[in-house]
Amino acid sequence: MPAIVPFILLGLFVAVAIYGVYQFTRRRQVAVEERVRQYVDIEEEAAIAAQEEMQATSPVGKILQLFVGRGYFDRVEENLARADVPMRPSEYVLARVVLAAVGILVGFYLFGNPTLSALVLGCLGFLAPAIFVKVHQNKRRTKFVRQLADALMLLTNSLRSGYSFLKGLELVAKEMSDPISKELNRTLREVNLGATIEDAMINLGRRVNSRDLDIVISAYLVQKEVGGNLTEIMQKVAETIRERIRIQGDIKVLTAQGRLSGLFVGALPIIVGILIWMSSPEYFMPMFGPPLYSVLGLKVPMGYLMFGAALFWQAIGGYLIWKIISIKV
Repeated sequence: MPAIVPFILLGLFVAVAIYGVYQFTRRRQVAVEERVRQYVDIEEEAAIAAQEEMQATSPVGKILQLFVGRGYFDRVEENLARADVPMRPSEYVLARVVLAAVGILVGFYLFGNPTLSALVLGCLGFLAPAIFVKVHQNKRRTKFVRQLADALMLLTNSLRSGYSFLKGLELVAKEMSDPISKELNRTLREVNLGATIEDAMINLGRRVNSRDLDIVISAYLVQKEVGGNLTEIMQKVAETIRERIRIQGDIKVLTAQGRLSGLFVGALPIIVGILIWMSSPEYFMPMFGPPLYSVLGLKVPMGYLMFGAALFWQAIGGYLIWKIISIKV
C-alpha cells in the first residue's frame, strides 16, 4: 500500500467525523421542530413545503449522489425507514465509508499481514452498517407481525362498537406499542395531510414489507372496491394471521437443528482460519508463494485458487441447507 494512502484515509475519517458531530448537534433542534409540528394546525400547502424542506439534500449528500446515484439514495432511505434508524442516506453512506477506512487503517498497522488484513477489515467495516440495518429490519418486522393479530382484533371490536375505520386505526395506534403504533400514526398523519386512505395503506405496506400486512391491506382494498362486511373480513384475516404465526412457530422448532447445523458447518472453517491467520500469519505464507499458475493470463498462487474453491463450495452448501429449512407458509 502506498505511504500516502493511510494519510488520505485519516484525513477522510477526520472530515467525516467533524460532519457527524455537526449533524449530531443539530439533531436536538430537528427533534424539537418535529414535536412542535405535531401540535400545530398547518394547512396542506405548508405541510408539503415543510416536508420538501426536510427532505432537502445537504451539500455532502449532493456530492455523494454524484458517485452512487439518486436511485441508490432512494433505496437506502427506504431501508432506513423500514428499520426505523434515524439516519439520513448521506449519513449512512458516510458511515460505511468511515468504517471501511478505519478497518483499513487498523488492519494495515496492527496486524502481521498488512495488505490482507486491511482488505478483510475494510470489507467488514463497509458491510457492518448494512448488516446492522438488515437485522433491525427483521427484528422490527417480526415484532410488527406479532402485534398485528391483536391489533386487528382491537380494530374489529372498535368497528363493531360503531367506530369508523380511521377512528379504529387511531384507537389501535393509541392502545398498542411500538412499532405498530408508530407506523399507524404515520399513516394517520398522511391522511390528515391530504392523502387518501388507500394510498396511506399502500405506503404502510411498503414501509413494513410484511406478507401478513399485505394480506390485511389487500382485504381492505378489495372490500372498498366490491363492498362487504369489513368487521367480518378483518376478523377472518386476524384468525388467518394467528394460524400462520402458529404454523411458522412449529416449523421454526422443527428446523432448529438444521439451522444450527448449517450455521456451525458454514462458520467454523472461516472462524478457525481467521484465528490461525491472526495468531500466526506465517502459517499461510507457503500457500501464497510459488509455484504460480496461469489463470486467464495472470500468474496466481495456488493458495488463492484453494481459498476461492473453498468459499465457493461453502456458499453452495449453505445455500442448500437454507433452501431445505426454508418452508413458506
